[in-house]
Amino acid sequence: MLTITVSQLNRYVRALLEENDKLRDLYVRGEIAGFVRHGRSGHCYFRLVDQESGVKAIMFRQNAELLGFEPEDGMAVLVRCSLGAYERDGIYQLYVTEVMPVGAGALAIALAQRKAKLEKMGVFDPALKKRLPAYPNRIGVVTSADGAALQDIITVLERRWPAATLVLASALVQGEKAPTSICYALECADEAGCDVILLTRGGGSKEDLSAFDSEEVVMSVFRCNTPVISAVGHETDHTLCDFAADARAPTPSAAVELATPDTEELGRRVEVCRERITRQANRLLEERKSALKRITAHPAMKSPENAVSKCAERLDIYKRTLYNSSRIIMRGYNARLTEYASRLDALSPLRVLERGYCISSKDGRVIRAGELVAGDELDLRFYDGMAKANVIEVERLSR
Repeated sequence: MLTITVSQLNRYVRALLEENDKLRDLYVRGEIAGFVRHGRSGHCYFRLVDQESGVKAIMFRQNAELLGFEPEDGMAVLVRCSLGAYERDGIYQLYVTEVMPVGAGALAIALAQRKAKLEKMGVFDPALKKRLPAYPNRIGVVTSADGAALQDIITVLERRWPAATLVLASALVQGEKAPTSICYALECADEAGCDVILLTRGGGSKEDLSAFDSEEVVMSVFRCNTPVISAVGHETDHTLCDFAADARAPTPSAAVELATPDTEELGRRVEVCRERITRQANRLLEERKSALKRITAHPAMKSPENAVSKCAERLDIYKRTLYNSSRIIMRGYNARLTEYASRLDALSPLRVLERGYCISSKDGRVIRAGELVAGDELDLRFYDGMAKANVIEVERLSR
């Protein structure tokens, strides 16, 4: 009888599972139970169950990051996986690479989750919407090259705004490869110097339009530096690209009308402006004619010599008046100056000294008798000179 260890047994079972070609790539249908996304590693752990049994499953981070929705307990899904054994615990489990919701309800949940996620990221913020150009020269179109939407756009553009150049960035608009193709076409149109980009396709089922609900396409629309108009499907169809774009049109034809001015309407507006300018110019011309007539009717224009002569006479009168007025004013100022000089002279200390008085000072300071003592030396200031004196005796007078 063969005897082996537990580790050898688990390793053997693992090898059996990994060598089975049927178990390397298979699809398993069931409901999710006990879903957990590990915070640090990013790996997802859950059980896939049906009414009778269940099996453990793991989805590694690199695959989990590609999920377009957040799996929930009870959600019916179809998983693409391989079957292997976890040696340490001696269990077999599914190694999941893709998770696809099963049924319309699950798809709606996935779409709602994706919309809520993008909205939380600010992708749909109205404040970030770019203004559409009034008169675009280059219009980028991201759509299928052989679709009816392109023909509608060309027809409307030729009628409304033939001056614009149409730049086609062809893309697949449905199918598994459509999201990648649309993202590449948007990038090309954004780098082509377009003034506005029309992202569009004709109508179809919800599944046909699903590429325009993918997160990668929505983020490409959001990251475009060029304003984007989304016109996907018919008027009743709505995709996530409609919310991320700078404007939404119900049809491809309506997108062209939203992006371009109408040449006929512009012509009418130009005609209205031309008539308004003509009326304003005629009115201004009449006003200038009237003003010119008033000027030419003035006497100075009929006889400029007389007007100059009269002005010269008035100037002479003004000069004489100014001269006489200035002389009168100066005489008044001279009389007042003489009077002020006489008053100032009468108050001068020199007039007092002239009458025989003198000023006594000691050490440069005027001094009174009460401040003197015998032996002090004084400086005497007379009207006509200076002298020094010694105090022999001080006699104070009572007052």
